[in-house]
Amino acid sequence: MVFLLYMLSQIKDGLLSLVYPPLCPICGAKARDNSVICETCFSGIKKNLPPYCVKCGRSLRGSTENVEICWECSGKDFYYDKSWSAFLYEGAVKEALHLFKYSGKLSISRLFCGLLINFLKENRQILTGIDAVIAVPLHSVKLREREFNQAHMLASAISKEFKIQDSSACLKRAVRTRPQSELDKNERYENVKNTFAVTAQTPGVYVGKNILLVDDLFTTGATLNECGRVLKEAGADSIRCLTFARGA
Repeated sequence: MVFLLYMLSQIKDGLLSLVYPPLCPICGAKARDNSVICETCFSGIKKNLPPYCVKCGRSLRGSTENVEICWECSGKDFYYDKSWSAFLYEGAVKEALHLFKYSGKLSISRLFCGLLINFLKENRQILTGIDAVIAVPLHSVKLREREFNQAHMLASAISKEFKIQDSSACLKRAVRTRPQSELDKNERYENVKNTFAVTAQTPGVYVGKNILLVDDLFTTGATLNECGRVLKEAGADSIRCLTFARGA
């Protein structure tokens, strides 16, 4: 279903480009060759640069101390083992991600998937030993409303590119909650508590496995942490997290 929506979007964009020159969905300027956004917006995409906090993926560049964990993660325990984020959630990334998720601009998925795959090729240690890729799920009602899961689009692209099993079907969001964007940090952890569950018919894809958990945005890590808890309690050996963007 994910790739069907993506392919239909690609066909639609291809037909339209024969009649109208492709325009950047962010600013309306002419899109750059082989991309869906213009040169100016593309240049505004800022990488999340290493070294990274080993827990939350925050860039530690500029730190005056030789540390592996940022001040916010220091002394805290997480159910996931490590996390990475490819880009900063600001400027063009923030605008494009908002258009992608809330305005149905599915063509932007091609840009996101390509950039994230390039990030993984530059940081191949992230996938070392990974047995399966799992996308953070949407609640079934939210999925029907939106008609796609942006995290699953990213996970599917990673699975296809690196020949890793996509086991997203083994994790579900059993409870519909308030949007995390409406809540503060403490409320976000409470909001997602006990909202995820593994599906009983697919234990073989996570028991004893090393999982790459994929989402579009890391803000507080509450959602990823809760997914990690559920998967580890179900028998997963390790959980690594990857998001396209990292909030402040």
